[in-house]
Amino acid sequence: MEKKREKSATKRTEKRQQSPGYNLTGLLFATGGAVLVTVILIMGVFQMYLKRFQGEKGGQTYEEYYVMLTQDKKSDFWQAIYESAYLEGLSQGVYIDLLSNDLSQDYSIQELMDIAIYAKVDGIIVEADESLRMTEQINKAVSAGIPVVTLYGDNTQSERCSYVGLGYYDIGREYGRQILRIAGEKGKSQNVAMLVEAGSEKTSQNIVISGIQETIAQENTDETLSFQYSMIAVDGASDFTVEESIRDLFMQEEIPDIIVCLGARDTACVYQAVVDYNKVGQVSILGYYTSEAILKGIDRGVIDATIMVDTAQMGRYCVDALKEYKSLGNTSEYFAADISLIDKNNIEQYMGDSADE
Repeated sequence: MEKKREKSATKRTEKRQQSPGYNLTGLLFATGGAVLVTVILIMGVFQMYLKRFQGEKGGQTYEEYYVMLTQDKKSDFWQAIYESAYLEGLSQGVYIDLLSNDLSQDYSIQELMDIAIYAKVDGIIVEADESLRMTEQINKAVSAGIPVVTLYGDNTQSERCSYVGLGYYDIGREYGRQILRIAGEKGKSQNVAMLVEAGSEKTSQNIVISGIQETIAQENTDETLSFQYSMIAVDGASDFTVEESIRDLFMQEEIPDIIVCLGARDTACVYQAVVDYNKVGQVSILGYYTSEAILKGIDRGVIDATIMVDTAQMGRYCVDALKEYKSLGNTSEYFAADISLIDKNNIEQYMGDSADE
């Protein structure tokens, strides 16, 4: 009798395990649990930020609380933009946080957007792209009454109130003119490699590349010179992956004559690779942004030139756009920060005393 009961119980268990409804129920419970954990995590992260914000008030009163969101928060470029926005915010009664700046774990831009939306911040400044997911997140914030300014990368299909960026076509034209200069000095055709961010949905780098190619096509007056272009995908997930991508480029049988870098990390890594692989004088580098290493590279003749971006202007524009929108209900759709070229002709004014080191 006992054996029959055991067999019957075993059969019932097997049927439950084989039943699609039973498996679906388990899956739903698991999914629901994961969502709950995510929401709790998001709210916990925000509570940490809110406490830090309140603790840093120092008795001062701030009218609003904005957050800035970027995936590359540790770079000099983004730190410079944030510092400018932070100081401008203080002058206008706004506290600005670089969300995730002190977190030990990396969160995606979408997760950071969720944190900001759940927290009901007063404004969001985000490094955007043209992905559908980003469009949905921006529109979700706007629907919740939170104005969004896209910074450096745009999302044209969204309901963002303004975009703070650069004249990317102008950057491309400046690179194109420098490529023509280098080719003229070398007196031969050039193989030009342009480093692009792997898997990126940003349109900015495509605009830069168009500016390069169109400028060369329009302004090349030497019929003996021709140009071959290639785009090299760089994995920007970390400093290590950037270095690995650059190293792979220099391990190829044929190395480009000119390398155009569209990021500060790319520029620093290419500079180091040219030195490490003993290619100084053989490979010309056109860089992006400024750092101590990049400026020294120009001063030493390893980097031909770099594009300098007015990051202070970009930070101020972000705050101005949000404040104007919140007070007037509208603002300029596009703010463009200034750019300039640094090369051997003007490097001393940027290097200062370090130019002699």
